Amino acid sequence: MKKQASPLLPALLDLLRQYLALDMAVYAGHATLLLLTASLPLLMWVLVIINMLPFYSVSDIAALVAQLLPDIPAIQSMAVDVIANLNNQSTTFMASFAAITTVISASGGMAAVQKGLQKLTPGARKTMFDRLWAVLYTFLFEGLMLVAIVVQSLSPILRGLAGLLPLHTLVGGLLQRLHSLLSISAVLSLALSLLTVTLIYTYVPGGKRRIRDQLPGAAAVVAVWTLFSKIFSFYIGHFWKLSYIYGSLAAIVLITLWLNVNINVLFLGAGLNAKIQGMGQEKKEPDA
Repeated sequence: MKKQASPLLPALLDLLRQYLALDMAVYAGHATLLLLTASLPLLMWVLVIINMLPFYSVSDIAALVAQLLPDIPAIQSMAVDVIANLNNQSTTFMASFAAITTVISASGGMAAVQKGLQKLTPGARKTMFDRLWAVLYTFLFEGLMLVAIVVQSLSPILRGLAGLLPLHTLVGGLLQRLHSLLSISAVLSLALSLLTVTLIYTYVPGGKRRIRDQLPGAAAVVAVWTLFSKIFSFYIGHFWKLSYIYGSLAAIVLITLWLNVNINVLFLGAGLNAKIQGMGQEKKEPDA
C-alpha cells in the first residue's frame, strides 16, 4: 500500500502562492518604513523611564538593542550612537515630546503590521478602533522592552547580593541560582521573542483565537529570525562591503534590509498558523 505524501509541502507552496498573490511584500515594506520611523520616539520614551529607575542606565538599553540587532560593527556602533544622542535629550520637555511622538509615529508602525496580519489571519476583524488598539499595543510592546531590560540587568544585581551572603544560606543559594539562570541572556531573549510574537499573532489582527494555536508559527518565526540574523551578520561581515558603496549610510541600508526580511517572515508565520489550523480542521471532518 502506498504511503500518502505529507500535506505539509503542498501547504507551504500554497502559502507562498497566497503570499505573493496578496502582495504581502508591499505590506512588509510599508511596515518596515513606519517601524524604522517609530524606533526613535519609542527608544526615547524607554530612555525617559529607564533614567527614572535606580540601578539602571543607558548601557542596559544598549545591551538589549545589541542583542536584537545583527552582529555587524556598522549597525552596532550606529545603534550605540543613536541611544547616546537620544539620552542626552531625555529632559522633562523631551519626555512630553516623546510621549506624543510615540503615540503618533510608533502606533503607525504597529498599525501597518496589524493590516498585514489581517490579510493572512483567519477570523481577523477590522474595526474603526484599530488605530486605538495599535496605540495600546505600542505601549504594551514598550512594556515588554522594559521587562527585558529589567530582567537582563537583574543578573549583576543578584551577583552582588549573592556575594554579600554565604552560599550555604537559603537566600544566598537562591540568589546564586537566579543569577545563573538570568546569565543565560540568549535564552531569555529567545523566550521573550517567542512570547512577543505569540501575543502579536493572538491579539493584533483582531478577533478571537487561542494562544496555543499561534505557537507553531511563532516558534518557526523566532527560529528563522535567529538563523537569518546569524547568516546575515556572517555574510555582510565577510563578503559584502557595503561601506564602499553607501559610505556612512551603510548601517541604515543594512538595518532596512534586515528588518524588511524579518517583517516578511513575521507575516509568513501568520500564514503558516492559518495553514496548520486549516489542515487540523480537515482531519477532524468526517469522510464524505
